[in-house]
Amino acid sequence: MCGLPAAGQAGWVLGRIGATLEQLTRERDELLTTLRAAAPGVPPSPAAAVRPAEPWAPPPPVPTPSAEQLPRWTPVPDGSPPVPRRRLSPQQVLLGLGAVLLVAGALAFVALGWTRFGLVFQATVMLTGTAAACAVSAWAARRGLRATEETLAAAGTALLAVDLGAAHARGLLGLDQVPLRPWTAVSCLVVAAVALALGRLTRSTVTWPLAALLAVQPVPALLLGPDALAGPAGVAVALALAAVDLALVLALRPALVPVARLLAVLWAGLGVAGGLLIGQAGDIGDAWTATVLLAAAAVAAVVVLRAPRVTGRPMPARTVVSAAGLVVGVSVGQSLGLSGSAGPVLAGALALLLATAAVLLSGSRPLRGPLPRVALPDVRTALLAAGAALAVVGGQQLLDAERFTPLALLVLAATVPAALAAVRVPGVRDGSTFVALLAPAAAALLAREGGALTSPTTGLLVALVGAGAFAVATGRAGAPEERVAAAAGTLAGVAAGVTTSSVGAWGQVGLQLGVVGVAAGCYALVARRPPVAAFALADLVLATWTAVGGAGVETPEAYTLPAAVALLVGVLPRLRTRGPSWAAEGAAVGVALVPSTLAVAAAPTALRLVLVVAGAVAMVAVGTLAHRQAPFVLGSCALAFVAATRLGPYAPLLPSWVALAAAGLLLLVLGATYERRLAQAREAVAWVGQMS
Repeated sequence: MCGLPAAGQAGWVLGRIGATLEQLTRERDELLTTLRAAAPGVPPSPAAAVRPAEPWAPPPPVPTPSAEQLPRWTPVPDGSPPVPRRRLSPQQVLLGLGAVLLVAGALAFVALGWTRFGLVFQATVMLTGTAAACAVSAWAARRGLRATEETLAAAGTALLAVDLGAAHARGLLGLDQVPLRPWTAVSCLVVAAVALALGRLTRSTVTWPLAALLAVQPVPALLLGPDALAGPAGVAVALALAAVDLALVLALRPALVPVARLLAVLWAGLGVAGGLLIGQAGDIGDAWTATVLLAAAAVAAVVVLRAPRVTGRPMPARTVVSAAGLVVGVSVGQSLGLSGSAGPVLAGALALLLATAAVLLSGSRPLRGPLPRVALPDVRTALLAAGAALAVVGGQQLLDAERFTPLALLVLAATVPAALAAVRVPGVRDGSTFVALLAPAAAALLAREGGALTSPTTGLLVALVGAGAFAVATGRAGAPEERVAAAAGTLAGVAAGVTTSSVGAWGQVGLQLGVVGVAAGCYALVARRPPVAAFALADLVLATWTAVGGAGVETPEAYTLPAAVALLVGVLPRLRTRGPSWAAEGAAVGVALVPSTLAVAAAPTALRLVLVVAGAVAMVAVGTLAHRQAPFVLGSCALAFVAATRLGPYAPLLPSWVALAAAGLLLLVLGATYERRLAQAREAVAWVGQMS
């Protein structure tokens, strides 16, 4: 017909519409044929002449689909914004308000009408109202009135709780002599029992099992005293309630499963928080008891939370195991911290053992022993999480107690699992290498804070660690961990200089920077890393300046010559390829020659004058022979400047006629040989310009 798919109710409706349209078309054609035949002078239509009239027959009946066969119709989105669905109907609003007002009236009746009415009358009225609400809820359940059923069940539950509270408050049958906490627990049990009984009578009511589930939650806490709740017993109760709620997930109806899961999460969170607080502020016995409880709960959680029926959806095993390991590690660390001065040290040592065990269980050939291979990922994750928590807790306790020397030993021992992980586990090789290289440096700095090492000794040790890191980077050139090792060497070198300079030992600062600089230079040469080479040269220059400055040397050449040598070494590749002179050796020659030339003019000494002149002549000779412009120009300018500054003071001492005669003779010579001198000057400029 129209090419659109149709099924169920939609197909039935379309079939009826099509049959009706076909019948109307047939009747129209028959009526037109009859009218044309009866009208005089009107020729019959071609359609009537060609197609004879067919006798009318009723359309075939289309079977009406049953309610089970009707598909659930889903509207096709047409781009318009969806119409918001109304969540609360007027009936629900009215029922809710009615239930709230009913319970409020009962409370007012109990609170205000007790002295006006007798005890028996008031108790009878309350029991009658409660029974009526429950009975009407059951009647509505049999009639299929779901909203009324649930609302009256909730009102009946609230009225029952009000009845029990009023009986204790007003002293019915001497109940006011019962302590409040036990009576509240009994009241919760009574509400739960009544709700369960009514729930068995009307199984369609969700409120009854929900009320029973909520009513039994505070009973164990009410039966325990406030002092017991603050100890391990409270932790045990919270964890047990969480376990019971998770077990009820498998038995409750689907509508109550999310509530049970939420209650389990809340109780588990309270139990974990309470156990950790006991480990932080309780005594040693309570702390270890809470630790045992948390460890048992962690093992149970790892086993139970893998079942999708319990959690509703599969939870990542790694997340569950990590959380369990962290909780147990923190609790054990806190308990060890309460065990005496050796507790934090034991926590750190245990963290190192767990980390080492996790590393041994990793890699292509794990040392798993009797453990099945399937359990290795979970065991590794738990060990790493617990070890990290122990390390943080124990380290924080040692820092708070300012026990830097034991902490330094533990940090130094962390080199073993880190190096082992770098060798066995390729996936964490970068980070493990970084930790293994910097752990000795951090240990030395902590030992300095604890007074076990002096600042110069600490700086030297850290500098040796930096040199070792650059040696590792040299040996692992091209590997992924090369850059990590180089970064660790750089950090160690900076830390060494800062540590030793804090006490003004400049000579040792220069030595330490020199050690790191040489190691960095060797690495840059082998691995061909120009940026590292520049860093190494700068480090060596800084080391030289620091040592010279610390020795009180003020000679400019003590500072300019090392810088010139570093610049010259840095441009060796350009010199080999005979690059541009000024870009290659220009900076080095300028740094070496210009400051000394200026010093000759400012504070002339015979030795400096001889050395500067000799150096300038050497630069001119090198520039001439090697055809390099920068040394030739700088050497020539230095000689001219020295000659002008040294001979200038003697010019006024000559007689005036000598100066005039010399000037006249010079002008005559220049005038007579003007053209020849001009050509020679042009040739000299061209020759210098042709230098590289």
